[in-house]
Amino acid sequence: MARIRLGERLVKEGTITQEQLEMALREQARTGSLLGEVLNTLGFVTQENIMRILAADAGMEFVSLRGATISEDLTKLLPEPFARKHKAIPVNLSNGTLKVAMSNIFDVEAIDELQELTGYFVQVVATTEEDMAQALNGYYGTKVSVDGISSGGKLETEIEETVQRLEKEVDVVDEAELGTAPPMVRLLDLLIAYAIQSEATDLHIEPEENLVRTRYRIDGVLCQGATIPKKFQSAVTIRVKITSGMNISEARIPQDGKIKTTVNGKAIDIRVNSFPTTFGETIAMRLLDKEKLVRGLESLGFFASNLEIFKKMINKPHGIILVTGPTGSGKTTTLYSTLTFLNSLERKIITVEDPVEYELPLIRQSQINPKAGLTFAAGLRAILRQDPDVIFVGETRDGETAEMAVRSALTGHLVFSTLHTNDSVGAIPRLIDMGVEPFLVSSSLVGVVAQRLVRILCKQCKEETTPDPVRLKDMNWEGQLTKCYKSKGCPSCRSTGYRGRIALIELLAITPELSELIVKRADDLTMKAMAISQGMKTLKEDGLEKIRQGITSLEEVQKVAGI
Repeated sequence: MARIRLGERLVKEGTITQEQLEMALREQARTGSLLGEVLNTLGFVTQENIMRILAADAGMEFVSLRGATISEDLTKLLPEPFARKHKAIPVNLSNGTLKVAMSNIFDVEAIDELQELTGYFVQVVATTEEDMAQALNGYYGTKVSVDGISSGGKLETEIEETVQRLEKEVDVVDEAELGTAPPMVRLLDLLIAYAIQSEATDLHIEPEENLVRTRYRIDGVLCQGATIPKKFQSAVTIRVKITSGMNISEARIPQDGKIKTTVNGKAIDIRVNSFPTTFGETIAMRLLDKEKLVRGLESLGFFASNLEIFKKMINKPHGIILVTGPTGSGKTTTLYSTLTFLNSLERKIITVEDPVEYELPLIRQSQINPKAGLTFAAGLRAILRQDPDVIFVGETRDGETAEMAVRSALTGHLVFSTLHTNDSVGAIPRLIDMGVEPFLVSSSLVGVVAQRLVRILCKQCKEETTPDPVRLKDMNWEGQLTKCYKSKGCPSCRSTGYRGRIALIELLAITPELSELIVKRADDLTMKAMAISQGMKTLKEDGLEKIRQGITSLEEVQKVAGI
Protein backbone atom coordinates (compact mmCIF):
# COMPACT_ATOMS: atom_id res chain seq x y z
CA MET A 1 0.00 0.00 0.00
CA ALA A 2 2.88 2.37 0.83
CA ARG A 3 4.33 1.88 -2.66
CA ILE A 4 0.93 2.62 -4.27
CA ARG A 5 0.51 5.74 -2.12
CA LEU A 6 3.93 6.97 -3.19
CA GLY A 7 2.92 6.66 -6.83
CA GLU A 8 -0.41 8.35 -6.24
CA ARG A 9 1.30 11.22 -4.41
CA LEU A 10 3.66 11.77 -7.33
CA VAL A 11 0.73 11.77 -9.78
CA LYS A 12 -1.28 14.15 -7.58
CA GLU A 13 1.66 16.58 -7.35
CA GLY A 14 2.09 16.46 -11.13
CA THR A 15 5.61 15.00 -10.92
CA ILE A 16 4.58 12.01 -13.07
CA THR A 17 1.53 11.11 -15.17
CA GLN A 18 -0.88 8.24 -14.56
CA GLU A 19 0.51 6.49 -17.65
CA GLN A 20 4.06 6.75 -16.30
CA LEU A 21 2.93 5.30 -12.96
CA GLU A 22 1.25 2.36 -14.67
CA MET A 23 4.36 1.72 -16.76
CA ALA A 24 6.51 1.82 -13.61
CA LEU A 25 4.17 -0.56 -11.76
CA ARG A 26 4.43 -3.07 -14.64
CA GLU A 27 8.22 -2.78 -14.55
CA GLN A 28 8.16 -3.17 -10.75
CA ALA A 29 6.12 -6.37 -11.06
CA ARG A 30 8.66 -7.70 -13.54
CA THR A 31 11.82 -6.81 -11.56
CA GLY A 32 10.62 -6.85 -7.95
CA SER A 33 12.40 -3.55 -7.26
CA LEU A 34 11.05 -0.72 -5.11
CA LEU A 35 8.72 1.61 -6.98
CA GLY A 36 10.91 4.62 -6.23
CA GLU A 37 13.95 2.89 -7.72
CA VAL A 38 11.98 1.92 -10.83
CA LEU A 39 10.67 5.46 -11.34
CA ASN A 40 14.19 6.84 -10.93
CA THR A 41 15.70 4.27 -13.34
CA LEU A 42 13.07 5.10 -15.97
CA GLY A 43 13.98 8.77 -15.60
CA PHE A 44 10.50 9.84 -14.47
CA VAL A 45 11.64 11.22 -11.10
CA THR A 46 14.83 12.17 -9.30
CA GLN A 47 16.05 10.73 -6.03
CA GLU A 48 15.19 14.07 -4.46
CA ASN A 49 11.52 13.80 -5.57
CA ILE A 50 11.23 10.44 -3.79
CA MET A 51 13.11 11.40 -0.63
CA ARG A 52 11.13 14.61 -0.12
CA ILE A 53 7.86 12.64 -0.09
CA LEU A 54 9.23 9.88 2.18
CA ALA A 55 10.62 12.51 4.57
CA ALA A 56 7.33 14.43 4.65
CA ASP A 57 5.39 11.23 5.36
CA ALA A 58 7.77 10.41 8.21
CA GLY A 59 7.54 13.95 9.60
CA MET A 60 11.22 14.60 8.87
CA GLU A 61 13.12 17.46 7.33
CA PHE A 62 14.78 16.98 3.92
CA VAL A 63 18.23 18.51 3.30
CA SER A 64 20.32 18.78 0.17
CA LEU A 65 24.00 18.21 0.90
CA ARG A 66 25.14 19.73 -2.38
CA GLY A 67 27.12 22.84 -1.59
CA ALA A 68 26.73 22.28 2.16
CA THR A 69 29.71 23.00 4.41
CA ILE A 70 30.29 20.51 7.21
CA SER A 71 32.98 21.22 9.80
CA GLU A 72 35.76 18.75 10.54
CA ASP A 73 34.70 18.74 14.22
CA LEU A 74 31.31 17.33 13.19
CA THR A 75 32.71 14.58 10.95
CA LYS A 76 35.02 13.50 13.78
CA LEU A 77 31.92 12.58 15.81
CA LEU A 78 31.26 9.64 13.45
CA PRO A 79 34.04 7.19 12.53
CA GLU A 80 34.35 6.72 8.76
CA PRO A 81 33.48 2.98 8.81
CA PHE A 82 30.22 3.68 10.70
CA ALA A 83 29.34 6.64 8.48
CA ARG A 84 29.84 4.63 5.30
CA LYS A 85 28.11 1.50 6.60
CA HIS A 86 24.94 3.37 7.62
CA LYS A 87 25.22 6.18 5.05
CA ALA A 88 25.02 8.88 7.68
CA ILE A 89 26.82 12.19 8.12
CA PRO A 90 26.41 14.83 10.87
CA VAL A 91 25.38 18.26 9.56
CA ASN A 92 24.74 20.36 12.68
CA LEU A 93 25.14 20.36 16.48
CA SER A 94 23.06 22.77 18.52
CA ASN A 95 21.88 22.72 22.18
CA GLY A 96 22.84 19.07 22.68
CA THR A 97 20.99 17.91 19.54
CA LEU A 98 23.02 16.37 16.74
CA LYS A 99 21.37 16.65 13.35
CA VAL A 100 22.41 13.69 11.18
CA ALA A 101 21.58 13.32 7.48
CA MET A 102 20.78 9.76 6.37
CA SER A 103 19.78 8.29 3.03
CA ASN A 104 17.92 5.46 4.80
CA ILE A 105 15.73 7.27 7.33
CA PHE A 106 14.08 4.02 8.45
CA ASP A 107 17.31 2.44 9.76
CA VAL A 108 16.13 2.46 13.40
CA GLU A 109 19.05 0.38 14.68
CA ALA A 110 21.55 2.86 13.20
CA ILE A 111 19.73 5.77 14.88
CA ASP A 112 19.95 4.02 18.26
CA GLU A 113 23.65 3.31 17.70
CA LEU A 114 24.21 6.94 16.74
CA GLN A 115 22.91 8.16 20.09
CA GLU A 116 25.06 5.67 22.00
CA LEU A 117 28.13 6.46 19.91
CA THR A 118 27.93 10.26 20.07
CA GLY A 119 26.23 10.82 23.44
CA TYR A 120 23.91 13.38 21.89
CA PHE A 121 20.20 13.36 21.16
CA VAL A 122 20.05 12.55 17.44
CA GLN A 123 17.63 14.22 15.04
CA VAL A 124 17.58 12.45 11.67
CA VAL A 125 17.06 14.42 8.46
CA ALA A 126 16.64 12.89 5.01
CA THR A 127 18.92 13.23 2.00
CA THR A 128 19.46 11.36 -1.27
CA GLU A 129 21.83 8.44 -1.93
CA GLU A 130 23.59 10.59 -4.52
CA ASP A 131 24.21 13.49 -2.15
CA MET A 132 25.26 11.11 0.60
CA ALA A 133 27.87 9.38 -1.59
CA GLN A 134 29.38 12.74 -2.61
CA ALA A 135 29.39 14.02 0.98
CA LEU A 136 31.06 10.89 2.37
CA ASN A 137 33.75 11.02 -0.30
CA GLY A 138 34.18 14.75 0.21
CA TYR A 139 34.47 14.85 3.99
CA TYR A 140 36.20 11.60 4.90
CA GLY A 141 39.73 10.53 4.07
CA THR A 142 40.08 9.76 0.36
CA LYS A 143 43.69 10.81 -0.23
CA VAL A 144 46.24 8.36 -1.50
CA SER A 145 49.41 8.69 0.56
CA VAL A 146 52.43 7.65 -1.47
CA ASP A 147 55.16 9.91 -0.10
CA GLY A 148 57.25 8.17 2.52
CA ILE A 149 56.55 4.66 1.23
CA SER A 150 59.78 2.70 0.86
CA SER A 151 61.30 2.18 -2.56
CA GLY A 152 63.25 -0.56 -4.25
CA GLY A 153 62.30 -4.23 -4.10
CA LYS A 154 60.79 -3.71 -0.65
CA LEU A 155 57.49 -2.57 -2.13
CA GLU A 156 56.63 -5.99 -3.52
CA THR A 157 57.38 -7.52 -0.10
CA GLU A 158 55.26 -4.87 1.64
CA ILE A 159 52.30 -5.63 -0.64
CA GLU A 160 52.54 -9.34 0.21
CA GLU A 161 52.86 -8.58 3.93
CA THR A 162 49.83 -6.24 3.84
CA VAL A 163 47.70 -8.93 2.17
CA GLN A 164 48.82 -11.42 4.84
CA ARG A 165 47.97 -8.86 7.53
CA LEU A 166 44.48 -8.47 6.07
CA GLU A 167 43.95 -12.22 6.27
CA LYS A 168 45.21 -12.49 9.84
CA GLU A 169 44.03 -9.30 11.53
CA VAL A 170 40.88 -8.17 9.74
CA ASP A 171 37.69 -10.00 10.61
CA VAL A 172 34.98 -7.71 9.21
CA VAL A 173 31.88 -8.99 7.46
CA ASP A 174 30.71 -5.61 6.09
CA GLU A 175 32.54 -4.85 2.84
CA ALA A 176 32.13 -1.06 3.14
CA GLU A 177 33.70 -1.15 6.59
CA LEU A 178 36.54 -3.35 5.36
CA GLY A 179 37.11 -0.89 2.51
CA THR A 180 38.03 1.77 5.08
CA ALA A 181 40.14 -0.50 7.32
CA PRO A 182 43.77 0.72 7.69
CA PRO A 183 45.34 -2.38 6.07
CA MET A 184 43.07 -2.00 3.02
CA VAL A 185 43.90 1.70 2.79
CA ARG A 186 47.58 0.78 2.98
CA LEU A 187 47.22 -1.91 0.31
CA LEU A 188 45.84 0.50 -2.30
CA ASP A 189 48.55 3.05 -1.44
CA LEU A 190 51.21 0.38 -1.96
CA LEU A 191 49.75 -0.83 -5.27
CA ILE A 192 49.77 2.74 -6.61
CA ALA A 193 53.24 3.42 -5.19
CA TYR A 194 54.59 0.32 -6.95
CA ALA A 195 52.98 1.44 -10.23
CA ILE A 196 54.64 4.86 -9.92
CA GLN A 197 57.99 3.38 -8.94
CA SER A 198 57.86 0.98 -11.91
CA GLU A 199 57.03 3.89 -14.24
CA ALA A 200 53.82 2.13 -15.26
CA THR A 201 51.21 3.97 -17.30
CA ASP A 202 48.34 1.80 -16.07
CA LEU A 203 47.37 -0.32 -13.06
CA HIS A 204 44.71 -3.00 -13.59
CA ILE A 205 42.82 -4.70 -10.75
CA GLU A 206 41.08 -7.67 -12.35
CA PRO A 207 38.78 -10.17 -10.59
CA GLU A 208 38.88 -13.80 -11.68
CA GLU A 209 37.00 -16.85 -10.46
CA ASN A 210 39.26 -17.61 -7.48
CA LEU A 211 41.44 -14.52 -7.03
CA VAL A 212 41.97 -10.86 -7.87
CA ARG A 213 44.91 -10.22 -10.18
CA THR A 214 46.87 -6.97 -10.48
CA ARG A 215 48.78 -6.09 -13.63
CA TYR A 216 50.90 -3.09 -14.61
CA ARG A 217 51.46 -1.72 -18.12
CA ILE A 218 55.13 -0.83 -18.31
CA ASP A 219 56.59 0.47 -21.60
CA GLY A 220 53.41 -0.68 -23.34
CA VAL A 221 53.59 -4.28 -22.08
CA LEU A 222 51.39 -5.75 -19.33
CA CYS A 223 53.38 -7.23 -16.42
CA GLN A 224 52.08 -9.45 -13.65
CA GLY A 225 51.69 -7.88 -10.19
CA ALA A 226 50.50 -9.12 -6.80
CA THR A 227 47.46 -11.35 -6.42
CA ILE A 228 44.80 -10.64 -3.80
CA PRO A 229 42.54 -13.27 -2.17
CA LYS A 230 39.05 -13.41 -3.70
CA LYS A 231 37.37 -12.64 -0.35
CA PHE A 232 38.85 -9.12 -0.41
CA GLN A 233 37.60 -8.34 -3.93
CA SER A 234 34.62 -6.18 -2.93
CA ALA A 235 36.62 -4.35 -0.26
CA VAL A 236 39.41 -3.49 -2.73
CA THR A 237 36.85 -2.23 -5.26
CA ILE A 238 35.09 -0.16 -2.60
CA ARG A 239 38.42 1.35 -1.48
CA VAL A 240 39.23 2.39 -5.05
CA LYS A 241 35.75 3.88 -5.47
CA ILE A 242 35.95 5.77 -2.18
CA THR A 243 39.34 7.18 -3.08
CA SER A 244 38.35 8.19 -6.62
CA GLY A 245 34.95 9.64 -5.70
CA MET A 246 32.73 6.98 -7.28
CA ASN A 247 29.39 5.69 -5.99
CA ILE A 248 30.15 2.59 -3.89
CA SER A 249 26.53 1.42 -3.97
CA GLU A 250 26.46 1.17 -7.79
CA ALA A 251 28.09 -1.91 -9.34
CA ARG A 252 25.93 -2.48 -12.41
CA ILE A 253 27.25 0.24 -14.72
CA PRO A 254 30.71 1.61 -15.60
CA GLN A 255 31.90 4.59 -13.56
CA ASP A 256 34.70 7.14 -13.88
CA GLY A 257 36.68 8.74 -11.08
CA LYS A 258 39.89 10.60 -10.40
CA ILE A 259 42.65 10.46 -7.79
CA LYS A 260 45.27 13.16 -7.17
CA THR A 261 48.48 12.37 -5.31
CA THR A 262 52.09 13.52 -5.10
CA VAL A 263 55.36 11.61 -5.16
CA ASN A 264 58.46 13.44 -3.98
CA GLY A 265 56.69 16.73 -4.66
CA LYS A 266 55.65 15.64 -8.19
CA ALA A 267 51.92 15.74 -8.96
CA ILE A 268 50.38 12.52 -10.30
CA ASP A 269 46.82 12.39 -11.61
CA ILE A 270 45.15 8.98 -11.76
CA ARG A 271 42.13 8.48 -14.00
CA VAL A 272 40.02 5.56 -12.75
CA ASN A 273 37.39 3.50 -14.54
CA SER A 274 35.30 0.62 -13.20
CA PHE A 275 33.62 -1.87 -15.54
CA PRO A 276 31.25 -4.71 -14.57
CA THR A 277 32.40 -8.18 -15.72
CA THR A 278 31.40 -11.80 -15.09
CA PHE A 279 33.48 -12.09 -11.91
CA GLY A 280 32.89 -8.55 -10.62
CA GLU A 281 34.04 -5.02 -11.39
CA THR A 282 37.41 -4.68 -13.08
CA ILE A 283 39.36 -1.49 -12.35
CA ALA A 284 41.65 0.33 -14.78
CA MET A 285 43.78 3.16 -13.40
CA ARG A 286 45.65 5.43 -15.84
CA LEU A 287 48.60 7.22 -14.19
CA LEU A 288 49.23 10.63 -15.74
CA ASP A 289 52.64 12.14 -15.03
CA LYS A 290 52.90 15.65 -16.48
CA GLU A 291 56.67 15.37 -16.80
CA LYS A 292 56.20 12.42 -19.16
CA LEU A 293 53.07 13.70 -20.89
CA VAL A 294 54.61 17.07 -21.75
CA ARG A 295 58.15 16.80 -23.10
CA GLY A 296 60.54 18.85 -25.15
CA LEU A 297 60.07 18.39 -28.90
CA GLU A 298 63.67 17.14 -29.11
CA SER A 299 62.87 14.13 -26.90
CA LEU A 300 59.78 12.93 -28.80
CA GLY A 301 61.68 10.95 -31.43
CA PHE A 302 62.24 13.49 -34.22
CA PHE A 303 65.61 13.35 -35.92
CA ALA A 304 67.20 16.78 -36.49
CA SER A 305 66.06 17.16 -40.11
CA ASN A 306 62.45 16.22 -39.32
CA LEU A 307 62.38 18.41 -36.21
CA GLU A 308 63.38 21.46 -38.24
CA ILE A 309 60.56 20.78 -40.73
CA PHE A 310 58.05 20.17 -37.91
CA LYS A 311 58.95 23.43 -36.17
CA LYS A 312 58.39 25.33 -39.42
CA MET A 313 54.96 23.66 -39.74
CA ILE A 314 53.77 24.53 -36.24
CA ASN A 315 54.94 28.13 -36.52
CA LYS A 316 52.73 28.80 -39.52
CA PRO A 317 49.91 31.28 -38.80
CA HIS A 318 47.16 28.98 -40.06
CA GLY A 319 46.44 25.51 -41.44
CA ILE A 320 45.79 21.99 -40.19
CA ILE A 321 48.40 19.67 -38.70
CA LEU A 322 47.27 16.09 -38.05
CA VAL A 323 48.85 13.43 -35.84
CA THR A 324 47.87 9.89 -36.77
CA GLY A 325 48.35 6.46 -35.26
CA PRO A 326 46.50 3.79 -33.29
CA THR A 327 45.40 4.16 -29.67
CA GLY A 328 48.44 4.23 -27.38
CA SER A 329 50.88 5.48 -30.02
CA GLY A 330 51.79 8.67 -28.13
CA LYS A 331 49.64 11.13 -30.10
CA THR A 332 48.53 12.99 -26.96
CA THR A 333 52.14 13.40 -25.75
CA THR A 334 53.20 14.79 -29.14
CA LEU A 335 50.30 17.25 -29.26
CA TYR A 336 50.54 18.37 -25.61
CA SER A 337 54.28 18.90 -26.06
CA THR A 338 53.62 20.90 -29.23
CA LEU A 339 50.97 23.07 -27.55
CA THR A 340 53.34 23.69 -24.64
CA PHE A 341 56.06 24.72 -27.12
CA LEU A 342 53.65 27.21 -28.73
CA ASN A 343 52.15 28.40 -25.44
CA SER A 344 52.72 32.08 -24.64
CA LEU A 345 50.91 35.17 -23.39
CA GLU A 346 50.67 36.38 -26.99
CA ARG A 347 48.73 33.31 -28.19
CA LYS A 348 45.26 32.14 -27.21
CA ILE A 349 45.09 28.34 -27.33
CA ILE A 350 41.78 26.51 -26.83
CA THR A 351 41.18 22.76 -26.86
CA VAL A 352 38.20 20.44 -26.99
CA GLU A 353 39.18 16.94 -25.85
CA ASP A 354 37.84 13.54 -24.80
CA PRO A 355 38.99 13.39 -22.07
CA VAL A 356 41.24 16.22 -20.90
CA GLU A 357 44.37 14.18 -20.11
CA TYR A 358 46.19 16.89 -18.17
CA GLU A 359 45.59 20.53 -17.29
CA LEU A 360 48.05 22.80 -19.11
CA PRO A 361 48.75 26.31 -17.76
CA LEU A 362 47.38 29.26 -19.75
CA ILE A 363 45.64 26.92 -22.24
CA ARG A 364 41.83 26.88 -22.16
CA GLN A 365 40.78 23.23 -22.17
CA SER A 366 37.30 21.75 -22.42
CA GLN A 367 35.94 18.21 -22.42
CA ILE A 368 33.22 17.01 -24.78
CA ASN A 369 29.86 15.98 -23.35
CA PRO A 370 27.72 14.39 -26.09
CA LYS A 371 24.73 13.97 -23.74
CA ALA A 372 24.66 17.72 -23.23
CA GLY A 373 25.22 18.38 -26.93
CA LEU A 374 28.91 19.31 -26.68
CA THR A 375 30.47 17.22 -29.45
CA PHE A 376 33.80 17.90 -31.16
CA ALA A 377 31.97 19.67 -33.98
CA ALA A 378 29.79 21.76 -31.63
CA GLY A 379 32.80 22.60 -29.46
CA LEU A 380 34.86 23.65 -32.46
CA ARG A 381 32.02 25.83 -33.73
CA ALA A 382 31.79 27.57 -30.34
CA ILE A 383 35.57 27.92 -30.00
CA LEU A 384 35.69 30.05 -33.13
CA ARG A 385 33.70 32.72 -31.27
CA GLN A 386 36.38 32.82 -28.55
CA ASP A 387 38.97 34.53 -30.80
CA PRO A 388 41.60 31.75 -30.65
CA ASP A 389 44.96 31.66 -32.42
CA VAL A 390 45.53 27.91 -31.99
CA ILE A 391 42.86 25.21 -31.73
CA PHE A 392 43.30 21.58 -30.68
CA VAL A 393 40.48 19.16 -31.52
CA GLY A 394 41.02 15.87 -29.69
CA GLU A 395 39.90 13.71 -32.60
CA THR A 396 38.41 14.23 -36.06
CA ARG A 397 35.71 11.55 -35.93
CA ASP A 398 33.18 12.63 -38.53
CA GLY A 399 32.60 14.74 -41.58
CA GLU A 400 31.13 17.68 -39.67
CA THR A 401 34.21 17.97 -37.42
CA ALA A 402 36.54 17.57 -40.41
CA GLU A 403 34.76 20.28 -42.39
CA MET A 404 34.71 22.65 -39.40
CA ALA A 405 38.44 22.08 -38.84
CA VAL A 406 39.20 22.81 -42.50
CA ARG A 407 37.13 25.99 -42.50
CA SER A 408 38.77 27.10 -39.24
CA ALA A 409 42.19 26.67 -40.86
CA LEU A 410 41.10 28.63 -43.94
CA THR A 411 39.87 31.52 -41.77
CA GLY A 412 43.23 32.11 -40.14
CA HIS A 413 43.55 29.55 -37.32
CA LEU A 414 46.22 26.95 -36.67
CA VAL A 415 44.37 23.69 -36.00
CA PHE A 416 45.76 20.47 -34.50
CA SER A 417 43.85 17.20 -34.45
CA THR A 418 44.24 13.42 -34.59
CA LEU A 419 43.09 10.74 -37.03
CA HIS A 420 43.24 6.96 -36.97
CA THR A 421 45.16 6.01 -40.14
CA ASN A 422 47.98 3.57 -40.86
CA ASP A 423 50.41 6.13 -42.25
CA SER A 424 50.73 9.85 -42.90
CA VAL A 425 49.52 9.83 -46.53
CA GLY A 426 46.43 7.86 -45.47
CA ALA A 427 45.12 10.97 -43.69
CA ILE A 428 44.43 12.66 -47.05
CA PRO A 429 41.92 10.15 -48.52
CA ARG A 430 40.44 9.79 -45.02
CA LEU A 431 39.51 13.49 -44.97
CA ILE A 432 38.12 13.24 -48.50
CA ASP A 433 36.08 10.15 -47.53
CA MET A 434 34.62 12.22 -44.68
CA GLY A 435 33.21 14.61 -47.25
CA VAL A 436 35.85 17.36 -47.36
CA GLU A 437 36.43 18.54 -50.94
CA PRO A 438 39.97 17.80 -52.25
CA PHE A 439 40.65 21.47 -53.05
CA LEU A 440 39.83 22.36 -49.41
CA VAL A 441 42.17 19.63 -48.12
CA SER A 442 44.88 20.90 -50.47
CA SER A 443 44.41 24.51 -49.31
CA SER A 444 44.27 23.83 -45.56
CA LEU A 445 46.51 20.83 -44.76
CA VAL A 446 50.02 21.80 -43.67
CA GLY A 447 51.38 18.42 -42.65
CA VAL A 448 50.77 15.01 -41.08
CA VAL A 449 52.73 13.17 -38.40
CA ALA A 450 52.28 9.38 -38.29
CA GLN A 451 53.82 7.66 -35.30
CA ARG A 452 54.22 4.42 -33.34
CA LEU A 453 55.91 3.79 -30.00
CA VAL A 454 58.85 1.41 -29.63
CA ARG A 455 60.67 0.44 -26.45
CA ILE A 456 64.13 1.90 -25.82
CA LEU A 457 67.01 -0.51 -25.20
CA CYS A 458 68.30 -0.44 -21.64
CA LYS A 459 71.55 1.56 -21.59
CA GLN A 460 72.94 -0.47 -18.69
CA CYS A 461 72.88 -3.86 -20.42
CA LYS A 462 72.83 -2.97 -24.13
CA GLU A 463 75.34 -4.79 -26.31
CA GLU A 464 76.16 -5.05 -30.01
CA THR A 465 74.96 -8.09 -31.93
CA THR A 466 74.46 -9.40 -35.48
CA PRO A 467 71.00 -8.88 -36.99
CA ASP A 468 68.82 -11.92 -37.62
CA PRO A 469 68.85 -12.53 -41.43
CA VAL A 470 65.28 -13.88 -41.35
CA ARG A 471 64.00 -10.65 -39.77
CA LEU A 472 65.99 -8.58 -42.28
CA LYS A 473 64.37 -10.49 -45.12
CA ASP A 474 60.91 -10.02 -43.61
CA MET A 475 61.55 -6.25 -43.48
CA ASN A 476 63.17 -6.13 -46.98
CA TRP A 477 66.36 -4.82 -45.39
CA GLU A 478 68.90 -7.28 -46.80
CA GLY A 479 72.28 -5.56 -46.97
CA GLN A 480 71.05 -2.41 -45.16
CA LEU A 481 71.92 -3.40 -41.60
CA THR A 482 75.24 -5.00 -40.68
CA LYS A 483 74.96 -4.60 -36.91
CA CYS A 484 72.32 -3.88 -34.31
CA TYR A 485 71.91 -3.95 -30.54
CA LYS A 486 70.09 -5.96 -27.92
CA SER A 487 69.87 -5.93 -24.14
CA LYS A 488 70.24 -9.06 -22.06
CA GLY A 489 68.32 -7.70 -19.05
CA CYS A 490 69.47 -6.33 -15.71
CA PRO A 491 67.97 -4.98 -12.43
CA SER A 492 67.80 -1.48 -13.94
CA CYS A 493 65.30 -2.63 -16.60
CA ARG A 494 63.60 -5.31 -14.45
CA SER A 495 65.29 -7.94 -16.69
CA THR A 496 63.19 -6.89 -19.71
CA GLY A 497 66.05 -5.37 -21.72
CA TYR A 498 64.10 -2.14 -22.26
CA ARG A 499 63.46 1.05 -20.34
CA GLY A 500 61.22 3.81 -21.66
CA ARG A 501 59.66 4.35 -25.09
CA ILE A 502 60.24 6.63 -28.06
CA ALA A 503 58.24 7.35 -31.21
CA LEU A 504 58.95 6.18 -34.73
CA ILE A 505 57.93 9.19 -36.82
CA GLU A 506 56.83 9.63 -40.42
CA LEU A 507 56.53 13.33 -41.23
CA LEU A 508 54.60 14.37 -44.34
CA ALA A 509 54.96 18.02 -45.38
CA ILE A 510 52.42 19.20 -47.96
CA THR A 511 54.37 20.64 -50.89
CA PRO A 512 52.94 22.37 -54.01
CA GLU A 513 53.43 19.12 -55.97
CA LEU A 514 51.50 17.11 -53.38
CA SER A 515 48.75 19.76 -53.34
CA GLU A 516 48.27 19.23 -57.08
CA LEU A 517 47.98 15.47 -56.58
CA ILE A 518 45.40 15.98 -53.81
CA VAL A 519 43.23 18.16 -56.06
CA LYS A 520 43.48 15.52 -58.82
CA ARG A 521 42.41 12.82 -56.29
CA ALA A 522 45.59 10.82 -56.88
CA ASP A 523 45.77 7.44 -55.14
CA ASP A 524 47.73 6.77 -51.94
CA LEU A 525 50.66 5.06 -53.67
CA THR A 526 51.21 7.94 -56.08
CA MET A 527 51.16 10.52 -53.29
CA LYS A 528 53.44 8.41 -51.07
CA ALA A 529 55.93 7.94 -53.93
CA MET A 530 55.96 11.70 -54.47
CA ALA A 531 56.51 12.37 -50.73
CA ILE A 532 59.37 9.86 -50.55
CA SER A 533 61.01 11.36 -53.65
CA GLN A 534 60.91 14.71 -51.85
CA GLY A 535 62.70 13.34 -48.79
CA MET A 536 60.01 11.87 -46.52
CA LYS A 537 61.28 9.01 -44.35
CA THR A 538 58.70 6.27 -43.75
CA LEU A 539 58.04 4.70 -40.34
CA LYS A 540 60.19 1.72 -41.32
CA GLU A 541 63.07 3.95 -42.44
CA ASP A 542 62.85 5.95 -39.23
CA GLY A 543 62.93 2.68 -37.32
CA LEU A 544 65.96 1.48 -39.29
CA GLU A 545 67.88 4.62 -38.33
CA LYS A 546 66.95 4.18 -34.68
CA ILE A 547 68.22 0.58 -34.83
CA ARG A 548 71.51 1.75 -36.33
CA GLN A 549 71.93 4.29 -33.55
CA GLY A 550 71.27 1.66 -30.89
CA ILE A 551 68.09 3.35 -29.63
CA THR A 552 65.86 0.32 -30.13
CA SER A 553 66.02 -3.25 -31.40
CA LEU A 554 65.24 -4.89 -34.71
CA GLU A 555 62.57 -7.01 -32.99
CA GLU A 556 60.75 -3.91 -31.68
CA VAL A 557 60.68 -2.15 -35.05
CA GLN A 558 59.48 -5.30 -36.82
CA LYS A 559 56.70 -5.73 -34.24
CA VAL A 560 55.53 -2.12 -34.49
CA ALA A 561 56.27 -1.05 -38.07
CA GLY A 562 56.89 -4.30 -39.92
CA ILE A 563 54.77 -5.51 -42.81
